[in-house]
Amino acid sequence: MKIGDYTDFYSSYAHAFNVGSIIRGPNNAINENWLHIPIGYHGRSSSIVVSGTPLRRPRGQVKGKDAKSPSFSECKRLDFEVEMGAFVGGTTNELGKPIKANEAWNNIFGFVILNDWSYRDFQTWEYVPLGPFTAKNGMSTISPWIVTLEALKDFETELSVQDPTPLPYLQEKKHISYDISLSLYLKTNKM
Repeated sequence: MKIGDYTDFYSSYAHAFNVGSIIRGPNNAINENWLHIPIGYHGRSSSIVVSGTPLRRPRGQVKGKDAKSPSFSECKRLDFEVEMGAFVGGTTNELGKPIKANEAWNNIFGFVILNDWSYRDFQTWEYVPLGPFTAKNGMSTISPWIVTLEALKDFETELSVQDPTPLPYLQEKKHISYDISLSLYLKTNKM
């Protein structure tokens, strides 16, 4: 598959809360906008590789809470997240003309297991005001297979009612997810 673009979303409350707690602390973990609009960032599609590709620990700027200035360091807070990634395709929408929320399912080809490796010590320093940059663009790994929507049909589960209710353009007739368990195997060179 050729990956032309890559967007990563905070699609679950638990995920958004956990990452927000790492960056801003548990009392400020969820920003108000998360409750109203899809929150995500554009990743670097050229850094998406198949699972099993060796990860090189990156170097970047960090700044501790009590430090007077930043320093250049190897990442010391490498994090991983087991997620689902969707391959979206189909008819290309005209520039400036979005695909409607209730038509989005028609453009999903299938899903992969995805891990967007995160460099949390870089992220806490560079996060404000525009969000992640080097903290999230080093490498994202995906499974070497794509599972189609048809294969996941038996695992569909209705999601709870959203609170607050989304604005009309974001309301879905089919508000579902999939009840599946994801797991990972992490192989390191260190024992």
